Amino acid sequence: MGKLLLGLVLAASLSGAASAQTDSDPPHDPRHPARLEQIRYPTGGVQVPARLFVASGAGLHPTVLLLHGFPGTELNLDLARVFQRKGWNVLAIHYRGVWGAPGAFSFSHTVEDAHAALAWLRSPAAAAYGVDPGRIVAAGHSMGGFDTLMLGDDREVAGYVLISAANLGKSRALNGDARQRANFADEASYTNASVEALAADVQAYAGDWDWNKRAALLAGRPVLVLTSEDGLAPTDEAAAAAVEAAGGPRPTVVHLATDHSYNDHRVALATVIADWLAANFPAR
Repeated sequence: MGKLLLGLVLAASLSGAASAQTDSDPPHDPRHPARLEQIRYPTGGVQVPARLFVASGAGLHPTVLLLHGFPGTELNLDLARVFQRKGWNVLAIHYRGVWGAPGAFSFSHTVEDAHAALAWLRSPAAAAYGVDPGRIVAAGHSMGGFDTLMLGDDREVAGYVLISAANLGKSRALNGDARQRANFADEASYTNASVEALAADVQAYAGDWDWNKRAALLAGRPVLVLTSEDGLAPTDEAAAAAVEAAGGPRPTVVHLATDHSYNDHRVALATVIADWLAANFPAR
């Protein structure tokens, strides 16, 4: 409860000055301007589209790997623009088999895709855009938060941001709750996978996706956990506790009193993350 109250106080204090913190454009750099690039990254034998927001200025830039949720209705691209203005590159990916991307969609494939996107960020192709491979932070919302947590086995990731991360291995919609599965079916229709196939995928990987064990792998790096009024807060707070128990450092946990997509707290959400990035990864 102490962390939760601390998060509420922090969020409230930040949101009051949010517009000043997130809405100031940097000076135009005519030689190294901010820009938006379309790229494709290789995963599972196909090339999947992604957006690369390149920060202005010469030299290397820290980079956020931004992972959207299921099925991708909320892409969080407003966050990408905030981070770009703050001097961060942002790679916002799609996954196989969703929104027209080639390949087959599955939750296990999204984990593979997230790892593949990290590999691209460390490639010569990414170096041409000024990506600093030593300062890559993974940030994900909902299913993307699950994928972010699954990147804990990559010791080169500099930090993690979990935004209402979903523990897919324990999803009631995919583990026998008929009513929730029916609601889930419409979202699944935006992918090329059936609900039955997604349920089988979860069951096949449930052992490997042990939430607390995988969360413990994030230890040794800064972690920010954001929760909302969507019922996922206990799970996400458990992940933070697992990181701390594994040696920390203690994650920053911030609770915002809003819905799963943070619809009426977008500025507060962006400000909390941007301030956390600045505090943990100061400009060089």
